[in-house]
Amino acid sequence: MRLYSLASLMMMCLSLTACTDKFYIPIWNEKGTAKPISKTDDVIRVVVPDRLKKYVEKTRSEDSDWLDGSKLADLIGMAKLDTEERLQDLGYQLTDTGLHSGDSGKSKKIDWIDSQGNERQAMTHGGKPTVFALVDSRLVNTYTQRFISNEPYSSDPSTGATTMWTNHVDEVTMNKVAIGIKLVRPIGKDNSLYQCNNSSLSTNFCTFPDSYWLDTSHYDTIFYGVGTMTTSASDPDYIENHLTSSILYQYPNLLGKKRVIQISQPFFQVTKVTDDK
Repeated sequence: MRLYSLASLMMMCLSLTACTDKFYIPIWNEKGTAKPISKTDDVIRVVVPDRLKKYVEKTRSEDSDWLDGSKLADLIGMAKLDTEERLQDLGYQLTDTGLHSGDSGKSKKIDWIDSQGNERQAMTHGGKPTVFALVDSRLVNTYTQRFISNEPYSSDPSTGATTMWTNHVDEVTMNKVAIGIKLVRPIGKDNSLYQCNNSSLSTNFCTFPDSYWLDTSHYDTIFYGVGTMTTSASDPDYIENHLTSSILYQYPNLLGKKRVIQISQPFFQVTKVTDDK
Protein backbone atom coordinates (compact mmCIF):
# COMPACT_ATOMS: atom_id res chain seq x y z
CA MET A 1 0.00 0.00 0.00
CA ARG A 2 2.73 2.44 0.92
CA LEU A 3 6.07 0.89 -0.03
CA TYR A 4 7.33 4.39 -0.72
CA SER A 5 7.43 5.01 3.05
CA LEU A 6 10.70 3.08 3.45
CA ALA A 7 12.56 5.38 1.08
CA SER A 8 11.06 8.49 2.62
CA LEU A 9 11.93 7.22 6.09
CA MET A 10 15.59 6.65 5.27
CA MET A 11 15.86 10.06 3.64
CA MET A 12 14.20 11.67 6.63
CA CYS A 13 16.56 9.97 9.08
CA LEU A 14 19.49 11.75 7.48
CA SER A 15 18.35 14.69 9.58
CA LEU A 16 19.72 14.42 13.12
CA THR A 17 16.57 15.89 14.63
CA ALA A 18 14.21 13.59 12.73
CA CYS A 19 15.35 10.31 14.25
CA THR A 20 17.01 9.14 17.40
CA ASP A 21 18.64 5.88 18.38
CA LYS A 22 15.76 4.74 20.57
CA PHE A 23 12.22 5.66 21.51
CA TYR A 24 10.68 4.77 24.85
CA ILE A 25 6.93 4.38 24.36
CA PRO A 26 4.65 3.84 27.38
CA ILE A 27 1.67 1.67 26.45
CA TRP A 28 -1.33 0.30 28.31
CA ASN A 29 -3.22 -2.61 26.78
CA GLU A 30 -6.29 -4.26 28.26
CA LYS A 31 -8.21 -7.36 27.23
CA GLY A 32 -11.97 -6.95 26.95
CA THR A 33 -14.78 -9.41 27.59
CA ALA A 34 -15.92 -9.95 23.98
CA LYS A 35 -15.15 -13.02 21.92
CA PRO A 36 -11.55 -12.90 20.57
CA ILE A 37 -10.95 -12.28 16.87
CA SER A 38 -10.85 -15.32 14.62
CA LYS A 39 -8.34 -15.23 11.78
CA THR A 40 -10.65 -17.38 9.65
CA ASP A 41 -14.17 -16.24 10.54
CA ASP A 42 -13.83 -12.51 11.30
CA VAL A 43 -13.25 -9.54 9.01
CA ILE A 44 -11.99 -6.22 10.43
CA ARG A 45 -12.74 -2.70 9.25
CA VAL A 46 -10.56 0.09 10.67
CA VAL A 47 -12.57 3.28 11.27
CA VAL A 48 -11.64 6.81 12.40
CA PRO A 49 -13.57 9.38 14.47
CA ASP A 50 -16.00 11.67 12.70
CA ARG A 51 -13.91 14.52 14.14
CA LEU A 52 -11.55 14.01 11.19
CA LYS A 53 -14.00 15.91 8.98
CA LYS A 54 -13.50 19.07 11.06
CA TYR A 55 -9.75 18.91 10.55
CA VAL A 56 -10.05 18.28 6.81
CA GLU A 57 -12.46 21.21 6.50
CA LYS A 58 -9.94 23.44 8.30
CA THR A 59 -7.16 22.19 6.00
CA ARG A 60 -9.16 23.17 2.92
CA SER A 61 -10.08 26.58 4.28
CA GLU A 62 -8.33 29.86 3.60
CA ASP A 63 -7.75 30.43 7.30
CA SER A 64 -4.25 31.36 8.41
CA ASP A 65 -4.12 28.33 10.72
CA TRP A 66 -5.12 25.78 8.06
CA LEU A 67 -1.87 23.88 8.64
CA ASP A 68 -2.95 23.03 12.20
CA GLY A 69 -5.93 21.15 10.80
CA SER A 70 -3.72 19.35 8.32
CA LYS A 71 -1.36 18.07 11.02
CA LEU A 72 -4.20 16.70 13.13
CA ALA A 73 -5.92 15.11 10.13
CA ASP A 74 -2.66 13.47 9.04
CA LEU A 75 -2.13 11.91 12.47
CA ILE A 76 -5.56 10.26 12.37
CA GLY A 77 -5.21 9.20 8.73
CA MET A 78 -1.81 7.59 9.19
CA ALA A 79 -2.97 5.89 12.41
CA LYS A 80 -5.71 4.24 10.35
CA LEU A 81 -3.37 3.07 7.58
CA ASP A 82 -0.63 1.85 9.93
CA THR A 83 -3.15 -0.03 12.09
CA GLU A 84 -4.36 -1.85 8.98
CA GLU A 85 -0.83 -2.88 8.09
CA ARG A 86 -0.09 -4.12 11.62
CA LEU A 87 -3.29 -6.18 11.76
CA GLN A 88 -2.56 -7.58 8.31
CA ASP A 89 0.97 -8.45 9.46
CA LEU A 90 -0.54 -10.35 12.40
CA GLY A 91 -2.57 -12.47 9.99
CA TYR A 92 -6.06 -11.01 10.40
CA GLN A 93 -8.52 -10.44 7.54
CA LEU A 94 -9.42 -6.85 6.68
CA THR A 95 -11.83 -5.00 4.45
CA ASP A 96 -12.17 -1.40 3.22
CA THR A 97 -8.46 -0.73 3.51
CA GLY A 98 -6.20 1.92 2.09
CA LEU A 99 -6.32 5.57 1.14
CA HIS A 100 -9.67 5.20 -0.65
CA SER A 101 -11.39 2.66 1.59
CA GLY A 102 -14.92 3.81 0.84
CA ASP A 103 -17.45 1.06 1.42
CA SER A 104 -16.72 -1.14 -1.57
CA GLY A 105 -16.73 -4.46 0.26
CA LYS A 106 -14.44 -5.78 -2.46
CA SER A 107 -11.21 -7.63 -1.85
CA LYS A 108 -8.04 -5.83 -2.95
CA LYS A 109 -4.29 -6.09 -2.64
CA ILE A 110 -2.51 -4.52 0.30
CA ASP A 111 1.26 -3.90 0.31
CA TRP A 112 3.33 -3.07 3.36
CA ILE A 113 6.80 -3.38 4.90
CA ASP A 114 7.04 -5.48 8.06
CA SER A 115 9.19 -4.76 11.12
CA GLN A 116 12.13 -6.58 9.54
CA GLY A 117 12.04 -4.47 6.38
CA ASN A 118 10.55 -7.21 4.20
CA GLU A 119 8.04 -6.27 1.50
CA ARG A 120 4.75 -8.05 2.13
CA GLN A 121 1.66 -8.47 -0.03
CA ALA A 122 -1.74 -10.03 0.58
CA MET A 123 -5.37 -9.78 -0.49
CA THR A 124 -7.89 -8.30 1.89
CA HIS A 125 -11.03 -10.34 2.51
CA GLY A 126 -13.64 -7.84 1.45
CA GLY A 127 -17.26 -8.19 2.40
CA LYS A 128 -19.17 -7.16 5.50
CA PRO A 129 -17.02 -6.57 8.60
CA THR A 130 -17.73 -8.39 11.87
CA VAL A 131 -15.09 -6.61 13.98
CA PHE A 132 -14.21 -2.91 14.00
CA ALA A 133 -10.96 -1.24 14.99
CA LEU A 134 -11.78 2.20 16.38
CA VAL A 135 -8.62 4.28 15.96
CA ASP A 136 -7.97 7.78 17.22
CA SER A 137 -4.81 9.87 17.54
CA ARG A 138 -4.24 13.29 19.11
CA LEU A 139 -1.50 15.84 19.59
CA VAL A 140 -1.26 16.04 23.37
CA ASN A 141 1.44 18.69 23.75
CA THR A 142 3.98 20.73 21.77
CA TYR A 143 6.99 22.44 23.30
CA THR A 144 10.47 23.69 22.42
CA GLN A 145 13.51 21.87 23.77
CA ARG A 146 17.05 23.23 23.75
CA PHE A 147 20.01 20.97 22.99
CA ILE A 148 23.47 22.31 23.91
CA SER A 149 26.65 20.83 22.48
CA ASN A 150 30.32 21.80 22.45
CA GLU A 151 31.94 22.68 19.14
CA PRO A 152 35.54 23.57 18.27
CA TYR A 153 36.00 27.35 18.16
CA SER A 154 39.69 27.72 17.26
CA SER A 155 42.70 25.47 16.69
CA ASP A 156 46.48 25.55 16.63
CA PRO A 157 47.50 26.26 13.00
CA SER A 158 50.61 24.12 13.30
CA THR A 159 49.05 21.01 14.82
CA GLY A 160 45.34 21.38 14.09
CA ALA A 161 44.57 20.67 17.76
CA THR A 162 41.53 22.44 19.20
CA THR A 163 42.50 25.30 21.52
CA MET A 164 39.04 26.73 22.32
CA TRP A 165 35.50 25.37 22.44
CA THR A 166 32.13 27.09 22.25
CA ASN A 167 28.57 26.10 23.03
CA HIS A 168 26.18 25.43 20.15
CA VAL A 169 22.46 25.65 20.90
CA ASP A 170 19.74 23.95 18.84
CA GLU A 171 16.07 24.60 19.56
CA VAL A 172 13.87 21.70 18.48
CA THR A 173 10.07 21.46 18.47
CA MET A 174 8.95 18.37 20.37
CA ASN A 175 5.52 16.78 19.91
CA LYS A 176 3.81 14.36 22.27
CA VAL A 177 1.36 12.23 20.30
CA ALA A 178 -1.15 9.76 21.75
CA ILE A 179 -3.03 6.98 19.99
CA GLY A 180 -5.85 4.69 21.04
CA ILE A 181 -6.97 1.46 19.36
CA LYS A 182 -10.16 -0.38 20.30
CA LEU A 183 -11.13 -3.71 18.74
CA VAL A 184 -14.88 -4.16 19.19
CA ARG A 185 -17.93 -6.18 18.20
CA PRO A 186 -21.02 -4.00 17.50
CA ILE A 187 -24.24 -4.57 19.44
CA GLY A 188 -27.43 -4.65 17.35
CA LYS A 189 -28.01 -5.11 13.63
CA ASP A 190 -28.75 -1.40 13.07
CA ASN A 191 -25.54 -0.23 14.74
CA SER A 192 -24.13 2.82 12.93
CA LEU A 193 -20.69 1.18 12.86
CA TYR A 194 -21.95 -1.00 10.01
CA GLN A 195 -22.49 2.16 7.95
CA CYS A 196 -19.28 3.46 6.46
CA ASN A 197 -20.37 7.15 6.60
CA ASN A 198 -17.50 8.13 4.31
CA SER A 199 -17.37 11.41 2.40
CA SER A 200 -14.87 13.73 0.78
CA LEU A 201 -14.44 15.48 4.15
CA SER A 202 -13.34 12.20 5.70
CA THR A 203 -11.00 11.70 2.70
CA ASN A 204 -13.21 8.67 1.97
CA PHE A 205 -12.27 6.94 5.24
CA CYS A 206 -15.08 5.18 7.11
CA THR A 207 -15.90 7.03 10.34
CA PHE A 208 -17.51 6.31 13.70
CA PRO A 209 -19.46 8.76 15.91
CA ASP A 210 -17.13 10.60 18.29
CA SER A 211 -19.36 9.68 21.25
CA TYR A 212 -18.69 5.98 20.68
CA TRP A 213 -15.16 6.27 22.07
CA LEU A 214 -16.41 6.74 25.64
CA ASP A 215 -19.94 5.38 25.27
CA THR A 216 -19.29 1.63 25.19
CA SER A 217 -22.99 0.69 25.17
CA HIS A 218 -22.80 0.31 21.37
CA TYR A 219 -20.27 -2.51 21.35
CA ASP A 220 -18.47 -5.23 23.27
CA THR A 221 -14.75 -4.62 23.61
CA ILE A 222 -12.24 -7.25 22.55
CA PHE A 223 -9.12 -5.17 23.19
CA TYR A 224 -8.21 -1.64 24.17
CA GLY A 225 -4.71 -0.18 23.83
CA VAL A 226 -3.22 3.29 24.22
CA GLY A 227 0.30 4.63 23.77
CA THR A 228 2.24 7.89 23.70
CA MET A 229 5.40 9.03 21.97
CA THR A 230 7.43 12.23 22.32
CA THR A 231 9.56 13.07 19.31
CA SER A 232 10.96 15.86 17.17
CA ALA A 233 9.94 13.97 14.03
CA SER A 234 7.26 15.70 11.98
CA ASP A 235 6.26 12.86 9.63
CA PRO A 236 2.91 11.45 10.89
CA ASP A 237 3.56 8.08 9.22
CA TYR A 238 6.85 7.76 11.09
CA ILE A 239 5.16 8.58 14.40
CA GLU A 240 2.09 6.39 13.94
CA ASN A 241 4.18 3.45 12.76
CA HIS A 242 6.00 3.48 16.09
CA LEU A 243 2.78 3.78 18.07
CA THR A 244 0.74 1.12 16.26
CA SER A 245 3.61 -1.38 16.23
CA SER A 246 4.06 -0.87 19.99
CA ILE A 247 0.39 -1.25 20.93
CA LEU A 248 -0.17 -4.27 18.67
CA TYR A 249 3.22 -5.88 19.35
CA GLN A 250 2.66 -9.64 19.73
CA TYR A 251 -1.10 -9.08 19.98
CA PRO A 252 -2.97 -10.51 21.85
CA ASN A 253 -0.20 -11.57 24.25
CA LEU A 254 1.19 -8.20 25.40
CA LEU A 255 -1.30 -6.90 27.96
CA GLY A 256 -0.99 -4.56 30.93
CA LYS A 257 0.97 -1.38 31.58
CA LYS A 258 4.28 -1.67 29.71
CA ARG A 259 7.17 0.38 28.42
CA VAL A 260 8.23 -0.46 24.87
CA ILE A 261 11.71 0.31 23.59
CA GLN A 262 12.01 0.64 19.81
CA ILE A 263 14.96 1.16 17.52
CA SER A 264 13.84 4.08 15.35
CA GLN A 265 15.67 3.38 12.13
CA PRO A 266 15.48 2.05 9.58
CA PHE A 267 12.47 -0.08 10.68
CA PHE A 268 9.88 0.12 13.44
CA GLN A 269 11.10 -2.74 15.55
CA VAL A 270 10.42 -3.43 19.23
CA THR A 271 13.62 -4.47 20.98
CA LYS A 272 12.57 -4.65 24.63
CA VAL A 273 9.42 -4.64 26.75
CA THR A 274 9.40 -3.90 30.49
CA ASP A 275 6.79 -3.22 33.15
CA ASP A 276 6.12 0.51 33.30
CA LYS A 277 6.16 1.43 36.97
